[in-house]
Amino acid sequence: MKNNLLPQPAVSPALIFALFAAFTLLCIMAAAVKEAYFALALPFSVIFGLFMVKYFRQAFLLLWLLIPLSIEYEIGETLATDLPTEPYIILLMGVAVMYYFANPRQLTRPLLNHPITVLLCLHVLWIGITALYAQVALVSGKFFLAKLWYVSVFYFLSILFLREEKHFKALFWCIAIPLSAVIVQTTVRHALLNFEFSEVNKTMTPFFRNHVSYAVILAVFLPFALHARHWYKQGTIMRLVVKVIILLMLTGIVFAYTRAAYLSLLLIPVLRFVFAKQLTKWIAAVAFMGVLFMVVYYANDYRYLNLAPDYETTIYHANLEDHLTATFEGKDISSMERVYRWIAAFRMSLQHPLTGFGPGNFYNFYQYYTVDDFETYVSDNEERSGVHNYFLMTLVEQGFIGLLLFVGLCLAVLVTGENLYRRMPPDQKPFVMAVLVSYAIILFNLTMGDLIETDKIGSLFFMNMAILAAFAVFNPALHRKTIGKPAKQQG
Repeated sequence: MKNNLLPQPAVSPALIFALFAAFTLLCIMAAAVKEAYFALALPFSVIFGLFMVKYFRQAFLLLWLLIPLSIEYEIGETLATDLPTEPYIILLMGVAVMYYFANPRQLTRPLLNHPITVLLCLHVLWIGITALYAQVALVSGKFFLAKLWYVSVFYFLSILFLREEKHFKALFWCIAIPLSAVIVQTTVRHALLNFEFSEVNKTMTPFFRNHVSYAVILAVFLPFALHARHWYKQGTIMRLVVKVIILLMLTGIVFAYTRAAYLSLLLIPVLRFVFAKQLTKWIAAVAFMGVLFMVVYYANDYRYLNLAPDYETTIYHANLEDHLTATFEGKDISSMERVYRWIAAFRMSLQHPLTGFGPGNFYNFYQYYTVDDFETYVSDNEERSGVHNYFLMTLVEQGFIGLLLFVGLCLAVLVTGENLYRRMPPDQKPFVMAVLVSYAIILFNLTMGDLIETDKIGSLFFMNMAILAAFAVFNPALHRKTIGKPAKQQG
């Protein structure tokens, strides 16, 4: 792949400069006369766009450098964006479209026909269809557009640049360095507050909304850090640096006080065993039967009402020990608030079973479907947060077809990864395992949160998909003849 997508100019540089200078002056005049101050950004956007086109791979890596440092910015009451990453993702999507139009052979038939690509495209298509029938069209339209540029960049561009393990190394450091800086500043700020459980959410702002999203990205990225040790020989400076990063990540997880992240750490050896023994299909079957049994059991004779908490004793706990104890006793406010919303979500799914309420519309309607017996002190939901279960959220907002497509996509990724692990040469198996474990940790956390609509987790979610699909289609270790010419890496 050519890193420079720009052809040689047919006109003189002097003329190009004169035209750009005239364009810049027009923008300044528009800003001054019409008070259209956004016009001041247009010349810089042109320069940056040309940089992205000329240095395509570097522009892609720059995105990953920015992701750990991005800040959520609310636009009114219903919309939000991540700065500076989301505008940058949109620009990269434009460059990606240009590239694939100019190089259609990179979208090979085996890639387009791969189950991951097919199911992912169907998933996005169904989101677009359900957005047409949404209860609040503006929210669903933004959701659909965001999904388009996430998939375009984090899946299709990752496939272009991450076809072998060696291609991943630069991306690893682009994430690891700023993420480590965030961990250090968070830990120092938390230490100044005596590592108080009640103060934890204050320490990672403005880079993370709360301690859950912070801890989860550390857990999701940890398998890659553990694997990165093997890139460098024992006793070298680089191996020591990787070990320090691992220690920082573990420290960050410990002091984030997040139950899901603790469980994710315990799951790592379990997941490695499951994937090594090719047990994904069996685990999925057992999980499906378990969920079906629980739904039937608790729905029958309204047994779910027996789970209702005591409103007065289901409270927020200011220290970790009480927090964990209350979790096991069913008196933890965050756990029972999840149950409150899950029940509402299930009742909503029966109201619009085909197309759902529309992407992003759970918050706008769920209060009409709640059961008062499960109400907690935080049920007013000032944070405007979602279902706290991505699978239920998909069911509510995209209907049963949307849920089946998403679950099918997740299973296709896991099965593809398992098959790759079985077929790969021994020296490539550990990296495939790291990708699989990272992806599975995301899926585990999706049972308790709505995480992949954010750039920090959503980027890794689609990147893991892309790596496995790219390995399955392009990796020369699996094919006597490489299917499609892999992208030549620069730098």
